[in-house]
Amino acid sequence: MKKLLLLFAALSVILTASSQSEIDSLLRLCEVATEKQKSGLYLEISFNTRKDSVKSNSYSRQAYLLAVKNNQVPEQAKAFYYLGETSYYSSDYQNAIPMYKKAIPIFHEASDSLNITNCYNSIGLCYHFMFQGEKAIAYFIEGLKLCENDKKFTTKLISNIAMAHARMNNNMDAIRSYRKALKINYSLNNLASMAVNYNGLGDAFTNLNQLDSAITNFSKALNIFRKIKNTDNEAIVLTNLATIYTNYPDSLIKSIDYFNQAWIKFKELGWNHFEAEIKQGIGNVMYKQGNHIEAINAYNESLRLTDQYNRGFLLKKLNCQFLSEVYEKTGAYETALKYHKLFTQYSDSLEQKDKYEQIVNLEKQYETKKKENEILQLHAKQELTNIQLRKNKQLKLLGFVTALLLLLFIFFVSKKYFDKIKSNQVLEEKNRLIEKSEQELRLLNAAKNKFFSIIAHDLKNPFHTVLGYSYLLSKDYDRFTEEERRKFAGDINLSTNNIFRLLQNLLEWSKAQTGRLKITPIEVKFRRILDNSLRVLRALADQKKIQLTFNGCDDLIVFADPLMIETVLRNLINNAIKFTSENGLIWIETKITDNQATITINDNGIGISEEDVQNLFRIDSKVKRKGTNDEDGSGLGLILCREFVDKNNGTLWVESVPGKGSSFSFTIPTKAEA
Repeated sequence: MKKLLLLFAALSVILTASSQSEIDSLLRLCEVATEKQKSGLYLEISFNTRKDSVKSNSYSRQAYLLAVKNNQVPEQAKAFYYLGETSYYSSDYQNAIPMYKKAIPIFHEASDSLNITNCYNSIGLCYHFMFQGEKAIAYFIEGLKLCENDKKFTTKLISNIAMAHARMNNNMDAIRSYRKALKINYSLNNLASMAVNYNGLGDAFTNLNQLDSAITNFSKALNIFRKIKNTDNEAIVLTNLATIYTNYPDSLIKSIDYFNQAWIKFKELGWNHFEAEIKQGIGNVMYKQGNHIEAINAYNESLRLTDQYNRGFLLKKLNCQFLSEVYEKTGAYETALKYHKLFTQYSDSLEQKDKYEQIVNLEKQYETKKKENEILQLHAKQELTNIQLRKNKQLKLLGFVTALLLLLFIFFVSKKYFDKIKSNQVLEEKNRLIEKSEQELRLLNAAKNKFFSIIAHDLKNPFHTVLGYSYLLSKDYDRFTEEERRKFAGDINLSTNNIFRLLQNLLEWSKAQTGRLKITPIEVKFRRILDNSLRVLRALADQKKIQLTFNGCDDLIVFADPLMIETVLRNLINNAIKFTSENGLIWIETKITDNQATITINDNGIGISEEDVQNLFRIDSKVKRKGTNDEDGSGLGLILCREFVDKNNGTLWVESVPGKGSSFSFTIPTKAEA
């Protein structure tokens, strides 16, 4: 199954589901079909129900089990492919990729190069939508190697490579690829794909601010879409042209005309939700013409339509930004401030949405692993049942053997013995796999519980302080003394700092767990990293009158990711401050051995018991202590430190004596490996 990608920012791929009557017909056929026929029928049902991921996956897995049982290689490959497709259309790209990869070697076994190419293309699209452009391009190129004689598929893959370059802002590379695809599509007289390529060229030239070239390519795309009567894409290109012409002061009337033409097409299609974008574009034209009142009306109408059609925070954010600018131009500064605040709130909401999606992805990984473990257990039970059936059959045969058939008896006994050895080996392997899966599942469950614990408790408690004190100050400000108000402000500041550090650790750790954290090691002065870390921590140390000193080499050069090491230092020094009493001492030391630098953060604080030391870096541990001034902590910081030190080819450890202090040490390379 091939995917047709249209490279337009405002248009989503619309899939047409099969009718329920067709699915019912397939189910009726299953009632009278053989097992071999059922595997194919289940795959058809899976494809037709792919919008319902649970139902589609269920039929794909049933098809796979039957295909394995009946040695149907093509159906086995398609089952994995459809499992990938279901996750892809649910935007669950993280789980789609492994399914496609499992399908590839089976398609190789079936000599199905077309579907192998489809798998490479699908994996590339998953990485593209996960904003991993380089991996996406690598898989598109693998697909190109297999379809050199299929010009139509070749142009699709080249267009996808151009799309990936465009998202990475490699606009010149995108232009080269679009032109290459355009040349092949021209030889095939493939008008629809030519129009898509011209539109992609228009987007690339727009990003390069070469607006005349953008207009030329958008116009070519528009003419072709009109020629082939492709109304939906015609509407999108009209919107692109309208947006471009807003940059030409002498063509603002033309911009309005294109917006109106686009809106007529959208209404014909029944896509009334696009009116929000149209109104915003018209508002921009009115603003540039100096018609501030009409611009304000257009932006407000766009805001109303955004709510009506649930178009999301991004459109709201832009409308509030433009309204703030227009009101500022008219001198209505109070109203301008109101919309600027709304713009800021919507921006923050978008960031919170990203963080929420990271947690959801972690939950999806946990649920997927759990389901895979259940399937593995089911396969093991089924294998055990088959072994028992074979064993019973052999025992029945042996019952009919007589003494005269001694050689035949010995043959069956030997067969039984070797079958038993083989069965035990199979069972041992299955049990090992189950045990491994259960161990991974426990770690994922512990990570999920840690996240929920932090969100439910550690993130909530500091907010109580902020909300409580801010409520008292807002209701009875004058009733409190200046000293009390200063105390309230200090407590609020401390709580918000705790919230910020916790959210920062949560975000960085979740990136590491979901594979989105990129490490970029460089040669950098360690003292510069340390100074960046201390800049935000000296105030905390000063509050407790703790002396912070550095007793190391000022010229030490390390080879590591500066931001990761800065995070490690910030967490370790913050912990040292937290568990050191007032008037205490914290000193940082460095030591160089061969090509390794050892950094140690020492304190003369309350120390850590030997039992707690053993569990400090475990995600499933319960180690969580209050600081000397009753400071809170989530227990996530040290886990994050070990993760980052490991990624930089180092080691982290701790030495501590209760009542005397602690020393946290870690190593990092001083230069890149040869």
